Amino acid sequence: MKLAALTLAGCVQRSGVDVMFAASLQREMEDIIVPYFREKTGIPVQAEARGSVTIVNLVKDGYRRPDIVISADSDLLKELMPEFIERYAVFASNSIVIAHRGIEMDEEKWIDGILSKKYKFGIADPESDPLGYRSLIVLKLAEMHYGRKVYDEILRSLLIFGLETDLAANIRAGTIDAGFLYRNMAVAHGLDFIELPEQIDLSSPAYESFYERVTVKAGDRVHRGKAILYGIAETKWCSSYGKEFLNFMLGDGLDLLSNYGLETMVRWM
Repeated sequence: MKLAALTLAGCVQRSGVDVMFAASLQREMEDIIVPYFREKTGIPVQAEARGSVTIVNLVKDGYRRPDIVISADSDLLKELMPEFIERYAVFASNSIVIAHRGIEMDEEKWIDGILSKKYKFGIADPESDPLGYRSLIVLKLAEMHYGRKVYDEILRSLLIFGLETDLAANIRAGTIDAGFLYRNMAVAHGLDFIELPEQIDLSSPAYESFYERVTVKAGDRVHRGKAILYGIAETKWCSSYGKEFLNFMLGDGLDLLSNYGLETMVRWM
């Protein structure tokens, strides 16, 4: 099955760039990045938003052969080395916030707000989406930071959504009251949000040793707490158009991303 999928995918003739990207960047990619690249280069772009775990699995299993892969967790790209990619670049950082639709809650009271069951809270699916397992890591870090054993009780009260984009849409629609989102998504969707302490929001390399004290299991993977870093890579079958898109992302694209509150950089791994 894997060989057949690879063979079929390899027969596809592309006239542009095929990009699979982390769904948390959907607004930035669809509204800004892709249109700007098309206008600047005239190169067509086929861009698809997926959970980063799903992207990696689809490439590993031979079902998809994109030119470029973009993951919300740069560490996931290590699973594609060396068979599918030679290296990857870390290009952005982010933080976890509690996005909401105008509920009464603040940085000190958010745990009580969830436990009160007054509000409906959601997270992304930990098995397919880095935001999901990172939300679990935030909850475990919160136990240590606040000295409160609340992880299991909070977990029982959370609603799980397939992707972070589904979660954001349900907050906007009022189906749920709040959820753990990336900061850039709250900004992009115009949602109110509560910022969490750096000790638990996964934003700061200065707290990396604290983040690393926590692990969570999601599906077949065990994830250790780390500062949030996005990664991008060209695959070994990447076209010249794909290479041009990669260079754009690590150039003009970084300036565009910074407008959404993302911290940007370029560090090759």
